[in-house]
Amino acid sequence: MNIKKVDDKPMVIHTKEKAKIHSHVPKGASIKGSNIYTVDRSPKIKGSAVANEKQSKSYRKSTIHKTKADRTGRISKFCKGIQNSNQPIKVKKTTLRNAGVVGAKTATDHMEGGREVQQAAGIMYEASKPVTGTASRGAALFKRQAIAAKQRKIKQVQAGKKIAKKAAKKTVKDVSKKVAKETTKETAKKTAKITAKVTTKVAASAAGTAVAPGVGTAIGFAAGEVVGAKIEHDDMVRSNRARKVKFFLDKMKAQNDQQDSLAKLVKDLVFRRASMVIKQIIAVIGPFLLLLVLLIALICVPVIAVVATIYNSPFALFLPPLEAGDTVQTVTSAYVAEFNRDVNTLANDHTGYDSGEVVYVDYEGTDANPSNYYDIMCVYMVKHGIGDAATIMNDTSKGWLQDVVDDMCSYTTSSRTESHDNGDGTTSSETILSVNVSIKSYRDMITIYGFSSEQIALLNEMMSPENLAMIGYSGGGGGGGNSVSSLTQAEINAILNTISDSTQKSVLSYALTKVGYPYSQDLRDTGNYYDCSSLAYYSWRAAGVDISYGGATTAAAEAQGLNEAGKSVTEAELQPGDLIFYSYTNNGRYMNISHVGIYAGNGKMVEAKNEAEGVVYGDFHSGSAVLYARPNK
Repeated sequence: MNIKKVDDKPMVIHTKEKAKIHSHVPKGASIKGSNIYTVDRSPKIKGSAVANEKQSKSYRKSTIHKTKADRTGRISKFCKGIQNSNQPIKVKKTTLRNAGVVGAKTATDHMEGGREVQQAAGIMYEASKPVTGTASRGAALFKRQAIAAKQRKIKQVQAGKKIAKKAAKKTVKDVSKKVAKETTKETAKKTAKITAKVTTKVAASAAGTAVAPGVGTAIGFAAGEVVGAKIEHDDMVRSNRARKVKFFLDKMKAQNDQQDSLAKLVKDLVFRRASMVIKQIIAVIGPFLLLLVLLIALICVPVIAVVATIYNSPFALFLPPLEAGDTVQTVTSAYVAEFNRDVNTLANDHTGYDSGEVVYVDYEGTDANPSNYYDIMCVYMVKHGIGDAATIMNDTSKGWLQDVVDDMCSYTTSSRTESHDNGDGTTSSETILSVNVSIKSYRDMITIYGFSSEQIALLNEMMSPENLAMIGYSGGGGGGGNSVSSLTQAEINAILNTISDSTQKSVLSYALTKVGYPYSQDLRDTGNYYDCSSLAYYSWRAAGVDISYGGATTAAAEAQGLNEAGKSVTEAELQPGDLIFYSYTNNGRYMNISHVGIYAGNGKMVEAKNEAEGVVYGDFHSGSAVLYARPNK
């Protein structure tokens, strides 16, 4: 089948040229390094050539004059990308507007009457263009004014900073100069003073040494101090003169500009003079005061150390208490009084018995009411006061002290029945309650507590009469008065010359030579200490007579042996060497005898009295005497 061509001309398809959209890039204001705002008018892309002369058109673009060449590095591109992303909102709105125009034109091209719509829109745009242009120019003007105001403010701030920085540098410079000047001046003055003093001291020392060795140093020191005082005086005079000049210069100013006053002037002048006088006084007495302080420190520091050591030792008992309130003495006294009250109450009530009595078991001494009050305190301090301040009476230390009291003071009870002759041929019986009190001495507690040799030595030292006297101990309550604790050999011979019997003279010769010896029941057999019964025993043994009984040499045992042997005498029959036995308390021993003395003739006697007095020579006393005996009868 043949197809005939109508027209041999090639078919041409007419295409409509695509609309070109020209976007307007607004000015972007920026501050150059030298703070100059510039506008570069150029094609859309700087440096590009115009392709079509018919469409040649200028576009404005704001740029920044750069002081350095554009960088093409990776970091520079990154920074440039950040800058490009910060385009004004106006550009973005224009782009959106242009895109909207293109979209609207494309849509109206395919609709009936679209061209008329486009023409109407163009007429409206042209009519509103003066208004929108004016608004855009107004916005740009406002922006330029805001940038200019900001630039002026920045310039003002920078100028203020420069002025403040310059003023600060000037102030620091001036102050530094002034301080350096004052410091140099003071240093020069002090250096000159010291140099003058040292020079004078050396010269005077040399001169003094030439006169007498050792004198030069003293003379040099004195001369140096004199020169130093002279320099200080001259400096004070110059300073006062300068101060007066300053005052008069201030008074020459206008009334409103004056800052000085007469009161200030007087104060400064008096202060300078007083300061100089004080310095001179200190210079004279300063070395002596320093020496005195050092001397006091050298004395006080060891004393304080010793006192602190003593307060942490048993001997703190003899020092003043560290705290107000209870002390070892007051608490011990309260505990002992409570014990004695319980004992006496029990004996006085004697419930169920005809009578009651208190028996101080095996007590030997001159006290009517025996007490181990001082023994308790010394034992407590030795047991608990080494390394601790045991004199501080808190609940713990009171508990310790109560334990010691309980260990050293105790009692038991017993009873007996006695028959009495009524004198009319009849007898009666009596039931008796005995409260047997055992009071231990410090010597007993050495074994019970197992004290070491060091503790024993401390305890013996504390129980010495001299130390016990510091806390009120005055000895036993019995014995005679007007006694002495020493006799010269002439006095002893005078006493012995009145005695004719050789045995009696031997007894008194031994006893009189022991006057002044210390008292001790524990060391009674050492020859250096005596108690009452050991003095009687050794005195008669020196004469060849043994007065022990059943191997015992207590006062009660000696009295029992002599009495049972028929050796007793009356008071009126007493001769030198006779023994006098006393009963000061109920001790449960023979005739309750607790003490013995030796008659020396002429109304005198020798006895080992107590720990406070020791062996004494004094007046004969018969109070509480229950037996007299003559061992060689």
